Amino acid sequence: MSNLGNAYFDTGNTITQSGSYTLAPVAILGAAGNAEVDITSADGSPVTASVSLNGLLDTSVTALSTYTVTAEKNTYVTVTTGAVSLGTHVVVNADGGSANLAGGLLEAVSGITVNISNGGMFDGNGMISAASALTLNFQDGGGTLNLVGSSDGLALLDGASINGFGAGDNIIVESNGATATISDVSYDGLFNTSTITFSNGDTLELNGEYQDTDPDADNYLATVADTQGMGTVLVCFLPGSMVRTARGEVAIEDIRVGDEVLVLEEGAEVFHPVSWVGMQSVTVRPGLYPDEAGYPVRIVRDAIAAGVPYKDMLVTPEHCLFMQGRFVPVRMLVNNRTIYYDRDITSYTYYHLETGHHSVITVDGVLTESYLDTGNRHGFRQPGPVVGFPGREKTWAADSAAPLDVSAGFVRPIFDAIAARARDHDIAPHGPAMETTADADLHLVTDSGTVLRCMHHASGFAFFMVPPGVQMVRVMSRTSRPSDTVGPYVDDRRHFGVLIQDIQLFEGNVGRSIATHLAPDVPDGWYAGESTASRWTNGRALLELGPRYPASIGLLCMQVRVAGPYPLVVEGEADDGLTRLTA
Repeated sequence: MSNLGNAYFDTGNTITQSGSYTLAPVAILGAAGNAEVDITSADGSPVTASVSLNGLLDTSVTALSTYTVTAEKNTYVTVTTGAVSLGTHVVVNADGGSANLAGGLLEAVSGITVNISNGGMFDGNGMISAASALTLNFQDGGGTLNLVGSSDGLALLDGASINGFGAGDNIIVESNGATATISDVSYDGLFNTSTITFSNGDTLELNGEYQDTDPDADNYLATVADTQGMGTVLVCFLPGSMVRTARGEVAIEDIRVGDEVLVLEEGAEVFHPVSWVGMQSVTVRPGLYPDEAGYPVRIVRDAIAAGVPYKDMLVTPEHCLFMQGRFVPVRMLVNNRTIYYDRDITSYTYYHLETGHHSVITVDGVLTESYLDTGNRHGFRQPGPVVGFPGREKTWAADSAAPLDVSAGFVRPIFDAIAARARDHDIAPHGPAMETTADADLHLVTDSGTVLRCMHHASGFAFFMVPPGVQMVRVMSRTSRPSDTVGPYVDDRRHFGVLIQDIQLFEGNVGRSIATHLAPDVPDGWYAGESTASRWTNGRALLELGPRYPASIGLLCMQVRVAGPYPLVVEGEADDGLTRLTA
């Protein structure tokens, strides 16, 4: 281990400060030498480093050398080539940090191994040629391969070896300015490889079997997983949002690191510098409910109060407004008059800015939030000069500028006041009101796919004829969400089918109770609740019938306590692998 200024030699080197550095091996007794350096953050603050790989005068030694560069948490490292020979090998470890290769490095060395672990990210958009010499290993702790911003996309990985991809890992690609989703996955058991086909036509071969561990996610992207598990929550501003700064109102897309923004802090207005700016593109997925599909929310001028906002404001559904000392997601305030999902916008770029800590800022005359990194920062790219992503992942409980309140008791009075203001100003509804039905379309499906329709329904009891030998059925129905049927001020977006209490199965002259749906270990498709006497389905609930009498047709009787109302026509049902019905 040795260094001369910003030049490091041999192995065992550590860099803890931002800057530009060179790395070179040392020959020992004429044998090839290696060179290693770790970039680390000593105090958690971001470290941005550029490491140039250089050889020795003895090119025969350099040609057999291995360079290893490790980016640890809170570090952002660019690896460039100085004077190296074609025989050299480069190992880049994105071990919790972010690493990328400058253009031309792949062409200058014989091979590159990239190891991604512990939430690290390898940014491949700087690569300018196919990476036939590249080996990508996803390791413990998960990580991200980011190809957003590259015009060649997956073509850059033609011939690359990709290993270890699994749960917790992401591969982000782009198609016409938007992230591309997966359209097909095939697995070759003979060669233990998976072929991924993306919506833009690109294909990618991975070593190993792709396991779809998230039933709600149909892509490898980090732009739309959240607490509801529906694949990445967007919490951002759209272009044209005007941020109040020390130099006046500035469009969000023109904000840069170092700009001073107005912050409301303990009742006083102060200025804080912007520490990070991120942007990303999204294409709406119309098969989902509007709050999950990615449609932006439009808050029309004067919706909240006179001049608040002072022009139409466009934000993503999870973005929070600062209301009465607390943060409220804007999706909980949608009234379809002055706050509504703008379905005319189906693709867009969104932005966010971060200050030193989570802050209340003013945008379009509305008090709202700066960015709080709860784990989705890797879905953004940075406009302008690249700077390090600051700090650790944060939580609402420990790091927010004000409490997040999604309780109906707090949100509903705010919702009602905004809705009443819209009615008082004769603002017409934006689109038709949601129609509902009380018909659950309740039926059963056997494990062979046979549909069993309700033969009789009376006084809250539904009766079904069950063929001989059937020991398991799915209780199928329409579903609804409290956030739709009660109101958006109810923060419950679970899909509820029917509330079932007692179940009886009659065979011949014998009847027996079935209570498997009430088991402490909640069966698939049922919701646990406070009541031990009844339980809600999710629209596709598994019901075990137990042993059957040979060759006996059964009569199944279910007591349905509550059903509906259900949306008659909806934007779409969440694609979570459940076959639900719509009218």
